[in-house]
Amino acid sequence: MTPSLRALARTAAVASLAVVMLALPGRQAQAAGAFELVSAAEALRNAQAEAAAPPEARSRAWLIPKNATPSIRVVTPNAAGTSVPAPLRIEVAFSPTPGTRIVPSSFRVLYGLLKIDLTERLRPHATITETGVVVDQAQIPDGQHRLILQVADDQGNVAEQELRIRVGAAS
Repeated sequence: MTPSLRALARTAAVASLAVVMLALPGRQAQAAGAFELVSAAEALRNAQAEAAAPPEARSRAWLIPKNATPSIRVVTPNAAGTSVPAPLRIEVAFSPTPGTRIVPSSFRVLYGLLKIDLTERLRPHATITETGVVVDQAQIPDGQHRLILQVADDQGNVAEQELRIRVGAAS
């Protein structure tokens, strides 16, 4: 695909996302007990940033050996490649490195390429312990989303896990 066609495809994707975002507020208000984890405006800004970013900026190579840091495992949502309905449940499990303990207060959630910090928005609605995190009723607009989950142990070792989800009608 030529660079001009790629730019056109990105512009079309952002425009279609904007149309979807404009229709969301009414749907979000219907979910009783849900809280807004990602706003439609944040999702749109992030989609625009990702569309403008060069492709290599989106990929990550993790070169740190797995046994040198604690780890984060996504329990829910676990259906990669399929859509999940909002509001959704997010559950992750932490595994410390031997001889260390996870520090729950170090847990962070960043959103998308812009790395918008959602931690304080999520914290009142989450159970965060040394073993993991559980969040119920997280409202996220329809579309593709990327959450970056981080946690550290008492030795300062940091784990980072990317959670890519597609929100929409369950498939």
